[in-house]
Amino acid sequence: MINKKLLKYAAKVKSELCIAVILKYVFFFSNAGGNVQFTYIAHWNIVNRLKCRYNIIKILQIILTALSAGGFLASIIGDIPCLSWLGGATSALSLGFNIYMLQFNLPDNIKQHTDAANELWDIREDYHSLIVDFDDLDSGHIREIRDKLKDRVSQINKKYPGTDARAFAKAQKDAKKYMFKKGEANKLLNIYDFSENKSE
Repeated sequence: MINKKLLKYAAKVKSELCIAVILKYVFFFSNAGGNVQFTYIAHWNIVNRLKCRYNIIKILQIILTALSAGGFLASIIGDIPCLSWLGGATSALSLGFNIYMLQFNLPDNIKQHTDAANELWDIREDYHSLIVDFDDLDSGHIREIRDKLKDRVSQINKKYPGTDARAFAKAQKDAKKYMFKKGEANKLLNIYDFSENKSE
């Protein structure tokens, strides 16, 4: 449904744009902004997943190192051969985890996905601002901003690792967590909600 703001803007620029074109722009920016939002959430989902994996591996490394050292010391002091086998097995497992950490470099992956999410948040806010200020811009300026935003998103996608299907599917479920309910933002910022007073 066409809102009053769009109708007002259509009347203002009717010599330049028809209402169908205006709606096309709004539809495009809403979808583009929504895609950026989903990708932003997906990156954070990957960050949380990698952090969890990293913490588990670090804990396992500590346990394996302790078992390895304890096994070797006990085998030497107590002259129990089976403990040296335990120490050797845990040392091999610990080495495997170290090789995995070196190969996949989880801390660097976490940083890259975090940086990508932070940059996408700025673009998401720019899309939101563009939709809010839509009626104050002419068509040439709108197209210019559109092209710049597309280029910025493209650069981020090339610069950082992409998301995966698992993270994106979870992002679709988590999207509502990033939205305020009616009046919630006003209460958070201690701003008077005029809509509540109007309804009374």
